[in-house]
Amino acid sequence: MKKINKLFQKEFSLKFPLFAIDRKTIVLLTGFILLLTCTITGCGSNDRQQTILPVTEPISGESPAQEEPVQAAQNQPVPEKVEPESEAETIAPSPDISSASASYLGTWQITSSTFGAYSAMSEEDCSALVGTRFEYFKDYAIYDDQHRLDSPQYCESTQTADDFSSIYQGTSLETLGISKDSIQVVAIENASGIGDTFYIKDENTLIIPWDGVFFEVQRISSDS
Repeated sequence: MKKINKLFQKEFSLKFPLFAIDRKTIVLLTGFILLLTCTITGCGSNDRQQTILPVTEPISGESPAQEEPVQAAQNQPVPEKVEPESEAETIAPSPDISSASASYLGTWQITSSTFGAYSAMSEEDCSALVGTRFEYFKDYAIYDDQHRLDSPQYCESTQTADDFSSIYQGTSLETLGISKDSIQVVAIENASGIGDTFYIKDENTLIIPWDGVFFEVQRISSDS
């Protein structure tokens, strides 16, 4: 009996370690398999991780750097168009209209004549005009062989000696006995004919130019 027990114990001691090792290995393998399975299938966690891609806004085709100059240009005030300054026109001063008390108003008569540098009249023509009368008043004017103009406008201006000589082609004021640098001239507006223009030599003498001849006219009566 003792031999049998010893034999049994000997066999059990040889088999048991092998059995224990196999069991332990099986348990470890089983646990590893379960862990691997849970890792692959995700069964070990109730929460599933979801991959969330960041949402990006669509990129505009226009660049802000390009919009800013356009907006800045729109916000800038539009410069006013400056028109260029026109050149100053040289306007000759208009002659003065005489008052009713002008010294040349009155009745006048041709007494003599002086030929200019160029003349279209003969001595006989000039002699025929001696004694011709002219009437210059504020209400009317009689000139050129009794031509009458009602409500005449007498336009006064001053003419230099050089201008006088230039207008009458070399005839000077000295030729007419006038030793002045300038002379006053009067033109009757809307009048045409001998006596429509005259120069004031002095208070009682006028000079009427006509066809290159200068007629000296003396006062007969005044306006008063």
